[in-house]
Amino acid sequence: MNALVFLFLAWIAAQTGLELPTPPSVVLVAAEEMRERSARPSNRVEAIYDRATATVYLPESWNSEALYDRAMLLHELVHHVQEFNQVASQCNAEREQQAYDLTRIWLGEQGVADPNTFLKVDELTVAILSLCLSENRVM
Repeated sequence: MNALVFLFLAWIAAQTGLELPTPPSVVLVAAEEMRERSARPSNRVEAIYDRATATVYLPESWNSEALYDRAMLLHELVHHVQEFNQVASQCNAEREQQAYDLTRIWLGEQGVADPNTFLKVDELTVAILSLCLSENRVM
């Protein structure tokens, strides 16, 4: 896992021009704990980045060989790079756009013809997830 995390961090830094951070902690946890840690509780919580502890939480079912699971790790590592580099944003949700953009680029490099379909999202969904609502603005 450490080699994959470092590889992803280096790729993200190369794509963004941001400084390469020290790796975050990566912890595998039960599905119930994933739901408890999620800001948007639902049955479908695939990965979480905790800014306060610089920790990526993945479900214990996470599989390093599965492309989708790797994409979820990459997405959360984008948030780690953003946090480490103190990327300016009006709210944390706004950072989702870059995370999805980079995840889709990476999936394209892996041969995925339609990354949105692969991720089960569309442009409108990503735009909504990236909205700064009054309750999630950075103060």
